[in-house]
Amino acid sequence: MQSMSNISVPSVGEVIRGRIVELGISQTELAARVGEHFQTISAIINGKREATISLSVRIDEALDLPSGTIAMAQTKYMVSKEISEKQTESVKEKRHIILEKIKANGGFWSYRGIPENLDDDAVIEAALVHLDLEDLPLLFGIWSKAHIKRVWKERLVSQGKRMNVLNYILAVKLFGINNPDKYISRYAHVY
Repeated sequence: MQSMSNISVPSVGEVIRGRIVELGISQTELAARVGEHFQTISAIINGKREATISLSVRIDEALDLPSGTIAMAQTKYMVSKEISEKQTESVKEKRHIILEKIKANGGFWSYRGIPENLDDDAVIEAALVHLDLEDLPLLFGIWSKAHIKRVWKERLVSQGKRMNVLNYILAVKLFGINNPDKYISRYAHVY
């Protein structure tokens, strides 16, 4: 089953705008058809106001849509938005935990507190350098393995011999690379 966050759910405004274009009418004409003020319809279309059930039924009728189309679009959009916000908050929490662990392990020593505004690649690099091996799977809760591996190759493997031991351990334990010496030497000079 696909989660709502992976599905693009159109807003009520997008549904109404699309139908208005298909019918060749204006927002003003729609407002007249449903017996509402133009500003009310405009606010609904622009996501600044929700349509009541009775208004959504009148909009369905005015736009020749199946009954419940606008109410369902509004509900699906609100659920999708809520799920997205919760996932965003969850990612922020996971990221903060990673940053706290990096700080506790000697990273970010020059910062007073935890630097929350670092870009993702800087956080991944710091985690690969400072976190214990058993904490590194926390990264996969936020970023894809491909993204983490790219950062590793660009920022750590590229440093050559200085990071050989760490790179060897990461190659074998984190990325499951069978011939780490060959792999590391191949990418050490690319970046």
